[in-house]
Amino acid sequence: MVGAFLVGYQRLRLGPINLTLSDAAFVLAFAICLARGQIAREPFGGMTAAWILALVLMLTGLMIGTVVHGNMFRWAVISLQYLFGYLFLPLMLMRVPLAFAHRLIAMFLIGMTVMEVIGIAVSLTLDPQQATALLASDFLEGNGRLSTFASEPNWNGQLIAFTGPFALYALVKRLMAPWVFVIVLAVLLGGLLLSASFTGFAAFSIGMVVALAFLGVRAILGAGLAISVIAAIFLASGAPLPTVFQDRVGGALVDGSLEEAGTYKGRVKLLEQAWDKSGDTIIVGLGVEGFRATHEINQPVHNLFMLMLVDGGLMALLGFTLLVALLFIMPLRYFRRFRVEAGTAVAVACVFTIYTQSMPHMFARLNIVPVLFGLMLIFAGSRQLYPKGVVLTPSAPGRTPNRRMDSRVRR
Repeated sequence: MVGAFLVGYQRLRLGPINLTLSDAAFVLAFAICLARGQIAREPFGGMTAAWILALVLMLTGLMIGTVVHGNMFRWAVISLQYLFGYLFLPLMLMRVPLAFAHRLIAMFLIGMTVMEVIGIAVSLTLDPQQATALLASDFLEGNGRLSTFASEPNWNGQLIAFTGPFALYALVKRLMAPWVFVIVLAVLLGGLLLSASFTGFAAFSIGMVVALAFLGVRAILGAGLAISVIAAIFLASGAPLPTVFQDRVGGALVDGSLEEAGTYKGRVKLLEQAWDKSGDTIIVGLGVEGFRATHEINQPVHNLFMLMLVDGGLMALLGFTLLVALLFIMPLRYFRRFRVEAGTAVAVACVFTIYTQSMPHMFARLNIVPVLFGLMLIFAGSRQLYPKGVVLTPSAPGRTPNRRMDSRVRR
């Protein structure tokens, strides 16, 4: 529960390493679940083998390149980060009952709302220097962009984009009253505007549209009403859009040109340079952080697919591509019986995929835990509906999904 509340609080680290209070809470919970025998042997059911294969391909490709070109210690650190987020957490999260899964989603929503309320209050009342003295150096950037406890404005935008579909899910499942949904959505939109992240704005919009397409009329009406109320209040107040949002995102939206969005030009240049190098890294990549080390400005390429190809070769790229594909395949397999849960998982997977186009490695738990929460809802719902081990198997369109008895009950 504490881990879910603190997922977005990347700034609350235990020392200089990438271990947050949320991570520590998850580690403690994992140890308790392991002692009680409450760990899923096959967290993703029949897709577990494919998930593990994808991780093995990705990490092995990075390892081969690192052995030839780089520092194996750095590969070990990166691998542990990925294994913790992409393997050990699923072993625990995919085993929880539906009622507890709902509580985790509620805690995540509360944690994000509290974080954004604090961020908005600080942004409206303090300047960056005062925010630095009171909280942290990167809570509010010098140009006014809001990072909050996510420690980076783009991460803040990503977290808000992840949160939107879960708020819709909570509304549809009556975990959240409509008036609470309006407040939560208003807070999220306020935080999104102040983060001034074009990728965050695009990901939030796409994620919400995808979720609404799956969730049905109640969600569409609820979201439409909430947006109308928020827009009416904002217009009546006469408040302008945040200047930093107008400068970084507004121009791109008005002109329809991505070149006006944030650091787009610099990222495209990095991508072009990585593509030029990729011809020599098909078999053996440059190793973990190999591209950064060979680049004149010491920056990684901000595209995870390209980064995998350059640093890990074709093997790592295939592994990561399979991993992303599974994020869509798994929920779609359960769409007929768990439409709301599947829609939420697909929407969150869309947000994750969008951010793979603008970020280097995504092993921080704030990058993956919301995605796992989406999948968790599906597997928790499946166990509640079929508690004696009856699971769904895909069926042809137009036919009733088949049922089969599966002796591997402990997923």
